[in-house]
Amino acid sequence: MEFPDGLLNLYLTDIGEPSENQLRIVVVEGLLGEPTQIDIDGIDLGEGRPILVTDESRSFELRWDNYVAYAVRNESFWKAEGDELPRGKMLERRSNSAFFRYVSATTFADDEYPGPLEHWSLTTLNHCVDVVSVGPPRVMSSTPKG
Repeated sequence: MEFPDGLLNLYLTDIGEPSENQLRIVVVEGLLGEPTQIDIDGIDLGEGRPILVTDESRSFELRWDNYVAYAVRNESFWKAEGDELPRGKMLERRSNSAFFRYVSATTFADDEYPGPLEHWSLTTLNHCVDVVSVGPPRVMSSTPKG
C-alpha cells in the first residue's frame, strides 16, 4: 500500500526498532472536532476546531526493513533549507537535503553498499522524521474502530 495523499493532520504515536536495524513508525489521523470558542488566559481568540484522535481515526504503520540513519525533530523547531521546495505531502522522498548530505559525510553507506540510498521525510503535526534507507517504507493501514 502507498501512503495516502490528502492527509493533513497526523500525529506520530510510536517509533522504534522491532528488530535490529529495522524502523517502525506509527502515525494516527487527527480529525476536526466541533467548533468551539477559544479563550486563553481571558483573551478571546475566537472560534476554532480542535484536532482530535477518535475511534474513527485511521492509523498507518511505516516500516523500513533496513535503514542507514534516522532523526526525529520537534516540529516546532523545523526550518526550511534555503533551496528546499515547499513540502507537498506528509511523506515524501527528498533529494540533496542537508540530512542526506550529513549521512553521506558521516557514514560509509553509499549507492554501492548497501545500495541506492533514498531520503524519506515524514512530517506530522508534532514531529519531523527523516530516514535514509535503501527504498521506501512498507505502509500498512488499520481501519478505524468505530
